[in-house]
Amino acid sequence: MFRNAIFIQLKPTAVYLMFSAVLFFGLWRGKAMLKYLLQAAFEGLDDAGWMILSRNWAWFFLVLAVLNTVLVYTVSFDTWLQAKLWGFHGAFVPVSRSPQLPMVLKHGMGESAKEELVENPPHD
Repeated sequence: MFRNAIFIQLKPTAVYLMFSAVLFFGLWRGKAMLKYLLQAAFEGLDDAGWMILSRNWAWFFLVLAVLNTVLVYTVSFDTWLQAKLWGFHGAFVPVSRSPQLPMVLKHGMGESAKEELVENPPHD
């Protein structure tokens, strides 16, 4: 079973759906699930920022699940593998950095950097 191509191809869909479901379930309950996992990395982010971040990642994982399923049934295994390796993994970096940066700065992450500069100004 573990060497079956369709199992290998659909396993990422299951993982993406699981991540998306956990994040959407947390949003439905009013809890930002990413906060429990990434709180140390995003120190200073307020609750509204955590909710937005969780929502963005929930939708991103859902889009990846749909895209993976479409690719599984429309392209060859080799093409799917290249898309998975270069496209999906490559998408994590720009999605995790660029669109999220203004939002996290707006919701409190920039405040700790400002306080740091006030307390320890740069010197020559």
